[in-house]
Amino acid sequence: MQTEGRLSSKIVAVIVVVASLTGGASAGCSACGGGSTWMGGSSMGISWAEQTLETGTTTSAGSSSSAGTSAAADGEEVDGSASAISPEALFIDQNGERRLVAAFVGVPGEASYIEGSIHLPLDQVFAEDGGIKSPAEIAAIFGAAGIAETDPLVIYGDSFVNGYDTFAFWVMSYLGHEEVLLLEGTRANREAAGLEFVSAPAVRAAVAYNSTPNLGLLTVESELADEQLVDPRTPAEFSAGHLDGAINVDSTTVIGIDGLASDSALAQAFRGLEKDEPVVVYSSRGGVASIVWYALFDQGFVPSIMIVG
Repeated sequence: MQTEGRLSSKIVAVIVVVASLTGGASAGCSACGGGSTWMGGSSMGISWAEQTLETGTTTSAGSSSSAGTSAAADGEEVDGSASAISPEALFIDQNGERRLVAAFVGVPGEASYIEGSIHLPLDQVFAEDGGIKSPAEIAAIFGAAGIAETDPLVIYGDSFVNGYDTFAFWVMSYLGHEEVLLLEGTRANREAAGLEFVSAPAVRAAVAYNSTPNLGLLTVESELADEQLVDPRTPAEFSAGHLDGAINVDSTTVIGIDGLASDSALAQAFRGLEKDEPVVVYSSRGGVASIVWYALFDQGFVPSIMIVG
């Protein structure tokens, strides 16, 4: 399929830093702007960190979910959605060896930071033209924040479903970060588990971040060929205009009461997609695309993100 046959106008990556994480997709139409913010918690199956704390094994977030399964130390397979950690497991780590590095993403409010956690400068990953900075540039930003590529990183925000958490997960996967998890639950769940919140982040000494980027996670216009295109906006926005050949998977349909929808609901949402063929989720906002991207990743698809303007 030719690129010019699929796009109604030339795609230009334009992102407003804060709005970039929560807006809708664009398709060169009058309904391109806007979007929604989703509230709720996150529950994504077996927690890798719980296995780590109990067995001493580790799992690379870049390989566990995309492959559908990951191998435990004894050779047994575990749930491929092991890319999350429960508040209880993080509390145990914080009160034990403190191996995990917790990092807040999003817009901080009053007492947003779990005690001991740092702030992940997610807004700095965007270039002046609205595109994504190079992996080397992003690595330098995160290294200055005290994150090394070998740090087992736990990402959290106010809620996974607002797109900050999943976008941060995508960015770290794009860098090839070795171990990255999303923190499950809501603020109430986390406080109930014993985690304490403070007003200021912890500060870590700057380190060198040596990335091994997975460039295939980011698709640009010139690279489009015959990939399956997914538009994550609402049906009304999709009907107003979309990229030629795209199917609509409303991002709200992949979210359940506590985070990702059930496997059966996700199977229904993705029924029009072939699992053995590449999928590109496009949006004018990184966050809304990353929600569907993460759900596809969790279900064993091979997805990438394309940011359009």
